[in-house]
Amino acid sequence: KGELVVLGRNGSDYSAAVLAACLRADCCEIWTDVDGVYTCDPRQVPDARLLKSMSYQEAMELSYFGAKVLHPRTITPIAQFQIPCLIKNTGNPQAPGTLIGASSDDDNLPVKGISNLNNMAMFSVSGPGMKGMIGMAARVFAVMSRAGISVVL
Repeated sequence: KGELVVLGRNGSDYSAAVLAACLRADCCEIWTDVDGVYTCDPRQVPDARLLKSMSYQEAMELSYFGAKVLHPRTITPIAQFQIPCLIKNTGNPQAPGTLIGASSDDDNLPVKGISNLNNMAMFSVSGPGMKGMIGMAARVFAVMSRAGISVVL
């Protein structure tokens, strides 16, 4: 259509993943400004550890809940075709990076990673008149949607 589309943060990562899926590539490499995926944000937690590997699902969840290294949409095309994704650092190419794939070598870790979301609010809807009230959740979600509020479950 000739329309300009801006993909936003990590748009190049998503483009690389889509291209890798279209080409059925052996691997998708994403070069960024960090050595790979860490257990938490190394700028906030100096003791953060670099993960050698993680599953597609783990990468998607961490990125969805605030990890900045990848956008969650990046994972879908490569996971669909089981294409491994290597996250490397352009400023430190000798670093091993993090391999994202179907499984993880770091499965023995009780907690794989911690991320955070800023500007979040938590609320509870309750009351004695709600028990057995059909459609209450649908009405709450509809109001949130109309207000342009994303609900994280």
